[in-house]
Amino acid sequence: MDLTLLNDLSLKQVFVGIGIDDLLSSISKIEDYLLLIFEKSTHGIIWVTDEKKEGHCVFVTDTNGINKNKLLKVLNPNAKTLFLWRIDGVMFQHLSKCDCALLHDKLMHLVEFKANAQNQSDASIEANYEKASEQLALTFEQFLGLYDKAGKNLWSIFDDIDAMVVFDKTVPQDNAYQKKVKKQFTDRTSIKLDFGNEINVK
Repeated sequence: MDLTLLNDLSLKQVFVGIGIDDLLSSISKIEDYLLLIFEKSTHGIIWVTDEKKEGHCVFVTDTNGINKNKLLKVLNPNAKTLFLWRIDGVMFQHLSKCDCALLHDKLMHLVEFKANAQNQSDASIEANYEKASEQLALTFEQFLGLYDKAGKNLWSIFDDIDAMVVFDKTVPQDNAYQKKVKKQFTDRTSIKLDFGNEINVK
């Protein structure tokens, strides 16, 4: 089992002094990350969902009975090793951080789920666009800052980092307001923001 990427993240060195020291201290070897903070998969098709009962994001192979508003499809045709980094509900509790990150090779996709009912107003949907992009930006910025403070460079671990907001499929896609939010996000963070329900791992 290749856990090089998890080792490169150096979580026990970087994420100290921010309220999760008890969690990090319970990790004695690199494999423990998979039990506490990460999940691993090599499935050709798998989904990520924000599981209410678990209180954090999980991989699932069967979507029956799952809230379709909170479901990200991951296509992995080359059976690459995927790591699901549980951020909200595990690394951070009740803070404005994104839900999770999907890691593979030297790529990181930050993910935030926003369930929206069909009958919500445009103003409410736009407010959720803004809130989701803010959570993603804050997560990225804190990660950059923590690595910098620890004398490490997040960009030495990843060749590319992007962000994804997962909405219900009934929410308008690619409209003018969404494009505005994408541009503001990229101007602020220098990384790409997408809205959608699917990631293709090439």
